[in-house]
Amino acid sequence: MRPRTRRASVLTALAAAVLTGAAPSPAGAAGDPAGPAAPVAPWASSLGTTISVSWQQPRTGPAARSFHVREGDRVVARTSTTSVQLEVAFSTSHTYTVTAVDGRGRESAPSPAVTGRSWLSGYNPECMPSSVPLTVTAVGATALSVAWTPHPLGGDLELRVDGQSLGFTQVTGARVGGLTPGTTHQLALYRYNRCGSGALTQVASASATTAAGAPVTLSAPSGLTVTTPTDTAVGLSWTPPAGPPPARYAVYDAGTLVAVTTATAVRVDRLYPATAHRFTVAGLDGAGNESTHSAPAAATTQPCLAAPPRPAALTATALSASTVRLGWTLEAVAGSYTVHDGDTVVATSRYPDVVLTGLPSGSWHAYRVSATLAQGCGETPRSARATVVTPAGPAARPDAPAGLSVTGNTPTGTAGTQLTLAWTASAGADPAAGYRVYEGATVVGETAGTTLSFPVGAATTHAYTVVAVDAAGLESAAGPAVTVRAMYLPPP
Repeated sequence: MRPRTRRASVLTALAAAVLTGAAPSPAGAAGDPAGPAAPVAPWASSLGTTISVSWQQPRTGPAARSFHVREGDRVVARTSTTSVQLEVAFSTSHTYTVTAVDGRGRESAPSPAVTGRSWLSGYNPECMPSSVPLTVTAVGATALSVAWTPHPLGGDLELRVDGQSLGFTQVTGARVGGLTPGTTHQLALYRYNRCGSGALTQVASASATTAAGAPVTLSAPSGLTVTTPTDTAVGLSWTPPAGPPPARYAVYDAGTLVAVTTATAVRVDRLYPATAHRFTVAGLDGAGNESTHSAPAAATTQPCLAAPPRPAALTATALSASTVRLGWTLEAVAGSYTVHDGDTVVATSRYPDVVLTGLPSGSWHAYRVSATLAQGCGETPRSARATVVTPAGPAARPDAPAGLSVTGNTPTGTAGTQLTLAWTASAGADPAAGYRVYEGATVVGETAGTTLSFPVGAATTHAYTVVAVDAAGLESAAGPAVTVRAMYLPPP
């Protein structure tokens, strides 16, 4: 068996809590007219070798149950919330789109594309000041909405209106009420710069003129309180203002109108797990003029799904008399997967696919898969069962190789690394003709010896197993896996 290698592509999605706001009028590009709206306002930011992608989901159409992050035509992440963290090779650029999927499996049109690049410069990025776009919308006589993108370097931003601070916030929008009609107002965002003295630095500014009209006479509601947040909803209550009673109340999540009510309590649904929100409430008079908003109430939805999905679309394919390939999907982020044959655990994997080797010829198997969710959210229910019978063939199998280890981990440039794996030769009555290295269900390479070298993306993480292959092409069971993070050369 001649040495042969194939570069494995790995993109690991990790759970992340996204801190988002939204535009004041929820609307998104249409996909399936009966399905969910397309995600909007995608954003990519980089931290070392991780690209964080976040987006917003309009509150129109069927609710999204999950999201697919795509690079080209390939789904690189599935998640139940509105952000993912993607491990990518150092010094590489990636362009993503996002689609929403509803409870019936209908997928939206893609979001606009967004590009992220893993960090290249050796210069402190905090010393290269970045600005963000600041957009003013939904301007009325007494109120307006303002939205911005996350700062490329992260951190909370302070919103000031006419020089008055409305506080620091994690989200990306706000509604400002109680303004004077027919007046030009100045808006600005500030951020603490972590270069040098760490001064508060302006990163965005805009101006807007309110429409002509009568001034609002209502006072702001008070005592806005968050009650019983779940993974998808938040309860809010408040105290009516002193003076003239409002005709109605308008409730905002950042810059998005989420409820209009005559009551002093509301439940805001259609939220997503582990997301941060900044709620305010304003009084509306009979003409719809908007009072000054209440003090904001921050809330974060629960990170764990009340009803987590189970792995789906499980397939089991016999590749030979000794080997079965399993593949599946999960509409959430998992830390690992557990494969069961009946009630016996037969494998774990960090990938949504695996090969099971060393199986008896002509044997029947009934596989199910469960996932261990990220953020300590426990294990999902098991998937539906997939059965398979291996073909007839010889009974003999090589012994599993032992001692798999990483003996080489050498950067070959800014974006690449050469890994070398080594192991102990298989012994036993059925001699090994060669060895095959797997990453999940992907064949990384084959060799007649007991070492294998191959390239990977710099700073990416991988888990490998090795099996022995006899002259008939039948595979041994795999020995223990080895996990490695490829080294990389940061710039000076």
